[in-house]
Amino acid sequence: MLVVSALLVLTSCNEQGGDGKVNEKNADGVQSKEERQVEIAEMEQAIKGFDRDQDDSRLKSQAENLLKRYRDYISINPRDSMSAEYLFKAADLSIGVGKAKASIRYLDRLIQDFPNFRKAPEMMLFRGFVYEVHLQQHAEAVKAYEAMIERYPNHRLSDDAPASIQNLTMSEEELLKKFKEMNAEKEG
Repeated sequence: MLVVSALLVLTSCNEQGGDGKVNEKNADGVQSKEERQVEIAEMEQAIKGFDRDQDDSRLKSQAENLLKRYRDYISINPRDSMSAEYLFKAADLSIGVGKAKASIRYLDRLIQDFPNFRKAPEMMLFRGFVYEVHLQQHAEAVKAYEAMIERYPNHRLSDDAPASIQNLTMSEEELLKKFKEMNAEKEG
């Protein structure tokens, strides 16, 4: 089964970088593409060290600010390769802040705008996982898993998608029995 990447726990303050300093802007008051990338990287780094147990509401606020920065960058640079990375990160981060539908929108845009993205198989499997686990939309999850299998039949993750589909069609009792049998095989 798909093991979802750890939540990017990220931070920002409106026009501030992760270090709390106001970011410099060029003469016309607009950040360059490179300055935006640096600001986003600083925000990501700052969140990695954030203690989630101490102030969850502050963390969520910081993550929302980072999502806004991702959206801003993508809007200004829609075909830039970093936009693909930021769409993927935004999809992952959206799950962390409880916005599964937003995650699907980011993944759909990534599929549409960047069909050759290097993480496309993972992205398609993640899309199925979001539908399955976070939105409880099993029919959509099956479609997403099937699309992944069809597009990437030889990818190392292509075995995870049929297993996920099979698990979606089993009752709780059948799943429990299956997992008990798997555990017994491992022990024996």
